[in-house]
Amino acid sequence: MPEVTLDETDFEILRRLDEDGEVSVDELSDELDVSASTIYYRLEGYREQGIVEGQISKLDPQKLGLGLTAITEIDANYDGPGYEEIAERLSALSGVQRVFFMLGEMSFYVISRVRDHEHLQTLMESIIQTEGVENSNTNVVLRTFKDEDRLLVNYDDEDLETIFE
Repeated sequence: MPEVTLDETDFEILRRLDEDGEVSVDELSDELDVSASTIYYRLEGYREQGIVEGQISKLDPQKLGLGLTAITEIDANYDGPGYEEIAERLSALSGVQRVFFMLGEMSFYVISRVRDHEHLQTLMESIIQTEGVENSNTNVVLRTFKDEDRLLVNYDDEDLETIFE
């Protein structure tokens, strides 16, 4: 993977995009005292380099009726399908939001958002029936203290400076 070189202006643009994905080019131009054409040029460069992908609005799962979050640990057997195939099958299950292939005791961690216990049971049955899954352990989240998809807002200024040096 080629190394990406970013300067202070790139850092500030990316930081603002991470804070507010709906910030306009004109707002960025005014805030950073950089021409709008420079902002457009750099945004296009970020997309070409794969730093910025698409535009996603953050949806509130609670307000959409997806009130249960489940974290499932999965132990898999790779004698049949390999880990990539198992991951694809798990990723395709309705309600699955994230699938992580792990180094350690468990093979996968799966994060799911479901409507209710009945929906969770249906998902768990689907996971158990997935070829290659040996066993699973599911935990239901009682309360969420942090669930942040944005990247840069998770770091303090000192760490961000180290990342963008």
